[in-house]
Amino acid sequence: MKRPELPSKRIVNQLGKSEIVVTPTGLALVEELAAKGCSVVTIAAALGVNKETFLHIRRRDPAVEEAFENGRAKEHDRLVANLNTAAASGNVVASIFLLRARHGYQSAEGIDVNVNVNTGGVLVVPAEMTVEQYLEMKRAEGDLIDVTPSARPAMYPGHAPSLVHRPDPTPEPAPMYVPAAVRNREFGTASEVAHMYPAFGSTRGSWP
Repeated sequence: MKRPELPSKRIVNQLGKSEIVVTPTGLALVEELAAKGCSVVTIAAALGVNKETFLHIRRRDPAVEEAFENGRAKEHDRLVANLNTAAASGNVVASIFLLRARHGYQSAEGIDVNVNVNTGGVLVVPAEMTVEQYLEMKRAEGDLIDVTPSARPAMYPGHAPSLVHRPDPTPEPAPMYVPAAVRNREFGTASEVAHMYPAFGSTRGSWP
């Protein structure tokens, strides 16, 4: 059974020096990987060499360089076709990119683009207007609705609205209770009893 051809092999050239050459199988592999957008490091690894050796082979062997460039050209054509398809379907960003990259289109000729990262949308603004002016014009035309939540009223007169709940600055003092069993007329008032028996100041019990 015949073994499959390796993508690269080492030979002895006419000068008696050892060198690595790319086989026809390797040339097809180089073009295929380049067409997929693979990096030089990935293509070199597929051939069984490192990046520096692959660059040296490309400079030495025109067939390898041609295979690499053919693959890159296929990738280029595919990406441009994808952009053209997107532009034909109404994608404004793809249309403007193609105009600028392939036809020297400049934003001063009419349109500028502002990309809103927060929402993922695209806002197309005339070049002679700022974003704020454009939005104000759209509000006046009724095309925009203000959905900004209203601020909560201030909790205290003279203070700015706050979203954080704060307790009343002067709360009513908590009621104080002592057990009825310790109440004795000789102690006097309830506060005097609580002062003499602090353990009963915030525990259960009631004043009869």
